[in-house]
Amino acid sequence: MIFIYMAKIMAKIRKILVDADALVALAKLDDSNHKKALIIAKRLKKDTLFITPLTIPETATVISYRVSHNSAKVFLLDARKRNLVELPLNLSEVNAADEIFLAQKRKGISWIDCLNVALIKINSFDGIFSFDKFYPKQGIKLIK
Repeated sequence: MIFIYMAKIMAKIRKILVDADALVALAKLDDSNHKKALIIAKRLKKDTLFITPLTIPETATVISYRVSHNSAKVFLLDARKRNLVELPLNLSEVNAADEIFLAQKRKGISWIDCLNVALIKINSFDGIFSFDKFYPKQGIKLIK
């Protein structure tokens, strides 16, 4: 009986990739998605959250440009303490991201977004914490 209960609990824990735009929305109080990001972040407390090795540096850079460098430094130090699982990158994942990027037909495509798509598909994640409309076009579920 206890095994059935544990299986039900484990089944509810999702594997979610976190995109830099969600972290920016959480850190930037006047971001158009700030309130939504706070609500979603509260819902993700029981889930396992993953990032790429590029997520935190990309977020710190955006915060430095859009908010301030001091805010970016605070974010960087805080983010490194968080319970985010950083996925290692290997050549096959980078190649998969390249293939997704090369298959795109319009301008303004982020290679890092293509990497996120590749990692979600390779690792069978449940979705991504992001507000980017690119992901649903690639068959990736946005976590709401």
